[in-house]
Parts: sequence; structure tokens; C-alpha cells
Amino acid sequence: MTTITAAPDELATRLMAVFRGLLEAIPEGIATLGSTRTKKNDGTIVWLKPSNRRAAEFSAHIEDGNSSLVDVSFGTATTFELPVESLLPNDASFETILDTVRAMGSAVIAGQCKEYLGFLGVRGTVQIANQKPLRVTSFFHPRLVPKLVQYAPYVEHL
Repeated sequence: MTTITAAPDELATRLMAVFRGLLEAIPEGIATLGSTRTKKNDGTIVWLKPSNRRAAEFSAHIEDGNSSLVDVSFGTATTFELPVESLLPNDASFETILDTVRAMGSAVIAGQCKEYLGFLGVRGTVQIANQKPLRVTSFFHPRLVPKLVQYAPYVEHL
């Protein structure tokens, strides 16, 4: 099922195409695709929500007209700012950023991501095939009892 509520610009359209490709690569009914405009109506948020509750939701955010930065998120509180918080050069092209979004999405769908929910923050890790793991830490997400969450694949046999 696809729910598209945004009136995106050209960059958002290309980002949404990446998410459609990810959705089309998995069996029907395994995840839903959605999008919305930001609260300030200056960008678009796109997401894949898995039907498997043990799998991580995957999303991306892009501001209108800004091809140099895409925020990619999964799970509880992990957000990567691409290209800065990845293995990409800071001047990476939009196509290269989209390729990384696609690779991260594939890894999340395959269950190759985890979060360590610590006392003061969250450390998220995603393992893209044949690359060093990508890691990012977000602070000010306090938690009394730390735990590690290894997310399940969207489909058990992927």
C-alpha cells in the first residue's frame, strides 16, 4: 500500500523513487510507503514502515531545493546526515547520496542495523554490504536501563 500526501519538488521526487524501488524489491504487504511535507512545508519526509514489529522503520528527509543534504533515519532515534555522517566526501553528488540512501535502506530491510540505547544517548549502526559499518551517536535520549536492539529483517529469508 502506498500513501503519498506530499507535493514534492524534483529532488523529493527522485528520493521517493528510491523508496519505491526499495518497496518493489520486497514481497507485497511486507511494508508500506508513505510521505508527507515537513511542518514548515519546506521539505519532504519519506518512509518505509515494516509490518514486522521487530524490524526498523526507515525514513529520509530532504529540504526543497537542497541536493547537498539528506537526513536518513531508522529505528528509535538514529539519524545520519548524508553525506557528512557517512563514508561519502562532503561534496558528494546528489546521485551518490541517493545511492547511499538506497544501500542503507537495503541494509535496514535486511535487518543489518542495530541501536544501543544508552543512559544518555543512542548509538545507531548500519552494515552496508562490503563496507565499514556506518555509526552515529545521538545524545539527550536518556534511558534508565540501557539495551541493545538488533532489528529483524522485513522478510525473514532476505
